[in-house]
Amino acid sequence: MKTVIRNHGRYLLFIILASFVLILPQLLTKGMILGSDAVFHYNRFYDTAMQIKEFNFQHFVSMYGFQQTGRIVNALYGPLFAYIQGILILLSPSWFGYQVLSCFLIYFLSGISMYTFLQKGQIRHSLSCAGAIFYLTTFSIQYWTMRQGFSSWGAALLPLCLLPIIDMATKKDFNWLQLSILTSLMFQTHVFSSLILILIYIPFFLYAWLYSDRKSKLVLQLAQAIGLFLLLTLAIWISFYFVYSGNTIADPFINLHMDRSVITRNSIYWVFTPGFLGVLLITQLIFTPLLWKKMSTLNRLMTGSMIFFLILSTNIVPWKHLQGKDIYIVELIQFPFRFFVPVTVLLIFLSCYTYQHYVHQSTTKKLLVTLLLVASVGQTMMTTYHILQNWVDEKQMIMTGKKHLFVRTNDNQKLKAAVHTRDFSEFLQLVEKSTPDYLPIYQDNPLNKYNQYEKYVLNNPHKFKKTVKNHRLVVEWESNTTDMLDVPVINYERTELTLNGKALQKDDLRLTKIGTIQVQSKIGHNELVLTYNGSRQVLYPIIFSLISWVIALTFLIKQTYKKTKSA
Repeated sequence: MKTVIRNHGRYLLFIILASFVLILPQLLTKGMILGSDAVFHYNRFYDTAMQIKEFNFQHFVSMYGFQQTGRIVNALYGPLFAYIQGILILLSPSWFGYQVLSCFLIYFLSGISMYTFLQKGQIRHSLSCAGAIFYLTTFSIQYWTMRQGFSSWGAALLPLCLLPIIDMATKKDFNWLQLSILTSLMFQTHVFSSLILILIYIPFFLYAWLYSDRKSKLVLQLAQAIGLFLLLTLAIWISFYFVYSGNTIADPFINLHMDRSVITRNSIYWVFTPGFLGVLLITQLIFTPLLWKKMSTLNRLMTGSMIFFLILSTNIVPWKHLQGKDIYIVELIQFPFRFFVPVTVLLIFLSCYTYQHYVHQSTTKKLLVTLLLVASVGQTMMTTYHILQNWVDEKQMIMTGKKHLFVRTNDNQKLKAAVHTRDFSEFLQLVEKSTPDYLPIYQDNPLNKYNQYEKYVLNNPHKFKKTVKNHRLVVEWESNTTDMLDVPVINYERTELTLNGKALQKDDLRLTKIGTIQVQSKIGHNELVLTYNGSRQVLYPIIFSLISWVIALTFLIKQTYKKTKSA
């Protein structure tokens, strides 16, 4: 530990300082940035926060977030990381406090991740620190600050998760325990980013295998890594089985305009956030053929991977002809600009390597690098400040389209107060969005699922009281008739419903096409209790998976300590 502090301490302090500087605009303005994905993710994290706070755990259905509808989201979308974010909410005094804290943490995590990756690649300390701080200013990380795009958390971990590729290229070997833990960590955080990670691993592993004289050993290590990966992510696989085996699930947003979501069209800002990133990319592409013969195998593999993902992020791929054809892998991609995240990570590594090995060092050039870094941080701060002014001046307080978004107040001061209060539910009641991801689909449903969610949940005219008791969602209402009533809760195959003390069977209720229920009320007070059959069954895989995490991390820490001590 003393050696780490002595060798890296001041550079870690620079990363912490840069992280703090980048959140200064928000601290000074007291403004919020509510991007296109804010409402969705804040509902996810509020749900886990309240489960922890009230010790009312329910792995599958949302009992606090998403209008307390009992819909399934977190079980299919990074559950472990959602609970970590829930803890951050409990540590925060308000949504404003959470946003500032989460931004600081993603900056710090991204910086440490990139610094570690560059150090592994033998980049000198000061240049590694500069590359790490520069990474914070790219849109790969700013996507969370500006729009609450969750792929930024995957981007924050990506450099760290690329540590194994350096050993694959230089030693034709890898630490299978490290590989498995890092892949599992990414999978627990952001599934799409884990798919990108695996795509990066493939050419490096193939190179190591082809040129190794211990091919069988590498295959065995890969099998061990895959086996441990399945153990560390067991709860997610069980959750997918429970949910998808008995339901037809609405896929996340399918982008029918993927050809616009590329860096060569509407998303060109990915290349110029900050502006110097575009200069780095063009420079590296120009110098690549000139330096190709001098490049190490590691750099050649990285360059090939970078160009591959760069092509995927542009319209060189005929996205316009692939979209809307019911091709699952294309629908999963959603936004091709997300392929620019690995481009950014690999570009920073290659640029640092090129500068260190092929550029004559001088005080003037070091000063220039420092000025460019300061300018990049300054550009990011100015961009953040400009966006925050929309909140401060009440011009555009929510930075997203108004389609399918419902703001339940015309009083901007009330909205501002809602993000500064300790009652986190207040903001989620004022700002709602009809995102239909992971709803069950009954019958052939060509209708707009957003509109259906608005009709049956957000704009339901009846008054309901919803509480959580003993890990169950309790819905109460008063009725003057015995007519069928639309109750804004979601029914899945394993959902269990009890109305006025009687367990409901399929024949006792009607279902809308998005799974909300219609039941026959009695005159007077009615009580519906919702739970999910599977919560207890998944408890043992969760415990087993957590124990596996503890054991695996313990062994990895011991390995790292021994290696550091002997170095």
